[in-house]
Amino acid sequence: MEKISGEDFKKILYSDQGDDIISDYEVEIEKRLNINLENVYLKTSFSNIIFTGGTLRFYKKKQEEVHLLDFDNCTFFCDIHFDACNVYSLSFISNIFKCGNVLLTNCEILNLNFNGHNVFEKGNLEIYYSKFVSSFSIEDIKYKNSSELIIKETTFDCPTSITNTEINQLVISNSFFKQQFDFFRNKSNNKINSFFFNRCEFNYSSFFKTKFNNDTHFSDCKFLNVTKFESTGEEIKTVLRFDDCEFLNQVSFNKSRIYKILFNNIKFHDIVSLQETYFDIVDIDRTIFEKHANFDDIQIKQIYNCNRRTIRTIKLQLQKAENKIDYNKFRVYEFNAYRNDIKMKLKEYEKDKDHLSHRVREPIQLKRDAFVLWISDIVSEYGTDWKRALNFTFFSGLLIYLAFFSVENFNQTIDLSNWNNWEKLISGFFRFFVVTDFYNPLESDRVYLNNPLSWILFIFGKIVIAFGIYETIQSFRKFKA
Repeated sequence: MEKISGEDFKKILYSDQGDDIISDYEVEIEKRLNINLENVYLKTSFSNIIFTGGTLRFYKKKQEEVHLLDFDNCTFFCDIHFDACNVYSLSFISNIFKCGNVLLTNCEILNLNFNGHNVFEKGNLEIYYSKFVSSFSIEDIKYKNSSELIIKETTFDCPTSITNTEINQLVISNSFFKQQFDFFRNKSNNKINSFFFNRCEFNYSSFFKTKFNNDTHFSDCKFLNVTKFESTGEEIKTVLRFDDCEFLNQVSFNKSRIYKILFNNIKFHDIVSLQETYFDIVDIDRTIFEKHANFDDIQIKQIYNCNRRTIRTIKLQLQKAENKIDYNKFRVYEFNAYRNDIKMKLKEYEKDKDHLSHRVREPIQLKRDAFVLWISDIVSEYGTDWKRALNFTFFSGLLIYLAFFSVENFNQTIDLSNWNNWEKLISGFFRFFVVTDFYNPLESDRVYLNNPLSWILFIFGKIVIAFGIYETIQSFRKFKA
């Protein structure tokens, strides 16, 4: 490999012969080497070249998009800039970057390709104020250390693809993807740095099988057509956040496994699907579903950490879809969330009694609500468990009846060997369960009770049994509309 200076390298590029393949050089650049593409052969390939030193800068004054530049198996220890370049094709194949950055500014490029295992051991790939016309492809790039992929103020009039790339940090801002945007099978190699999409506009887009990291954020983005976030995320670390976004067409998160997903001030104009998804935590706030959302078979591991607003939103969407099984599950979750809210509010009152003394009635009402919810949970898990309701009705009725029987026979000696006593006990028990029968169940005649304590137990037992029967019926009806 011959070692040459930057000026010697420029002379080779500017030579009259116009060699289309330049290879096997070590180019040492002093400060900045400016290459005018108008003086370079139209199709030029750089192969097995090591660039060291300052900055290698390509520029072009004329606007014809005719040049084809290929960098193959090169190593960059210097920055490489493309400034206001209009080229037909720019390709990087199997290169190693150990520089500050690879920078494209104010360029118009028909075809851009990074493929064949390019490695950024140091430095960033940055694109600003540029336009891509025919194709844009980034594939099999590996970013190490603190390297970043940054795209800002750029327009893509072509299919755009970023696939199989290991990204350290990603920023895409104020950019327009007018055709298909594919973000396939990418993953993060850093838990701290973020994936940030800000003020972008997507046409058809897919983020299939991408493993987002724990700080992935879509802010003020607009999705014009079908969008797919299918089979994305990692359940132990992915945090996927959407703020102030708008989805004008269908969107699917099916089969994704995400630790935490947040929707804040989102508008879904069409169907959104979250079928067969797994989340640890879901947070939905100020979000509009103009049509409906499919939450069939959604799993939320830490449902107790989800707020009541989120649970209610999912419940209502399940009700619209007539998914009665999952609807009843989330109905129970909502009641439990409300109980937790009540507990938190009551703790606040206890901490600041003086400041909240003018709102005495509110904690009383909260305690009443808490008691009703507690009873409903104990009896039938909010009208969803008929076995529990049936057991409660039978055993609570039996206990109250036995107490009633003991009070009525307090002054009498009961011979347990006498079958008549057992017959009286059992027949009285069945009569006790007849809610509308207010006569003494231990007497064959239609007579009322005389003992005040017996009346208290009798009426209380009727109320408990009636409540248990009602909860049992409600539990059997849980799959009805």
